[in-house]
Formats: sequence, structure tokens, C-alpha cells
Amino acid sequence: MNFKRILVTINHSLLTATVFERALDLAQKEQANLMILHCLVDPAESILPLEQGATAGIYPIDAGFSQWVFNETLQSEIQQSTTWLQEYCQKATNLKIPTGYQYQIGNPEVMICAVAQQWKADLIVLGRHDQSAIAEFFTGSVSNYVIHHASCSVLVVKDSELS
Repeated sequence: MNFKRILVTINHSLLTATVFERALDLAQKEQANLMILHCLVDPAESILPLEQGATAGIYPIDAGFSQWVFNETLQSEIQQSTTWLQEYCQKATNLKIPTGYQYQIGNPEVMICAVAQQWKADLIVLGRHDQSAIAEFFTGSVSNYVIHHASCSVLVVKDSELS
């Protein structure tokens, strides 16, 4: 295989431990560097429809207050993610795997591809949750996007592998 730079994406799902273990195993076998990535969705982007509904007269939201709430929420998520990423990084460095970590704020599928390209990864390891066709139609699939847009190889670990 000959992978030297492996990007592993983690989130707060049950699949993360399996995905991370798969990446660790590959990094050890290939003597590769590992980058651990976690993507945060900007709270301002996810709450926009609520604000738009609120401005239609349902529940008026003060713009200054809502921006403060978004900033506080994002800062809290960044602190929690950094601690969490450091824990995963320590697990890898304990195995003598050269490891770094980072978080990105934005659309996960786009961020994964961008980080992989910037870091010059030659493999992305990520999880895939089985969704119904209807759910995938409405929400999309991060793994599907990454498979089709990544500049390197992609290993997808399906949740059906959990046993």
C-alpha cells in the first residue's frame, strides 16, 4: 500500500473508536504519520432557519444576543474538541506514531477534502453510518462526498463492521 500520511476523521459517534483503531493499525503497519481531524459545524449555520422563522414573527430573536450565544457555544465546542483530540493524539503517540490533530469549523465533507489536500494526505480514513436512501437524499453523505472529491485514497469503515 505504502501510505505515509494518513488523515483520520473522528466525530462523536459509536463508530469513532473503530475508525480510529483502523487508522492506528494502518499507521503502525505503514510507519505513517497520522493527522486526526474533527469538524465542527458552525452553530450560526445550523440555526439560520430558526432565526429566519423567528423573524417571521414566531419568536423574535435579538441579533446581538443570538450572536453572543453562537460565539459562546462555538467556543465551548472548540475547548471540548481540543481536549478530546489531545486524548486521541496521546493514544497514537504512546504507540510511537508521529501524530498531529486539528479541528475545522464548517461543512465536514468540504473540510475533510481540503485538509487532506493541504496536508498532502495519501489516505483518508473515515466512518460511514448506514442511512436509509431517503435520509441520505435529504442530509447527504459525508463519506460519499469525500470518496468522489478527495485528492487521495479513501478507506470507509461502515458501522455494519461494529460487532
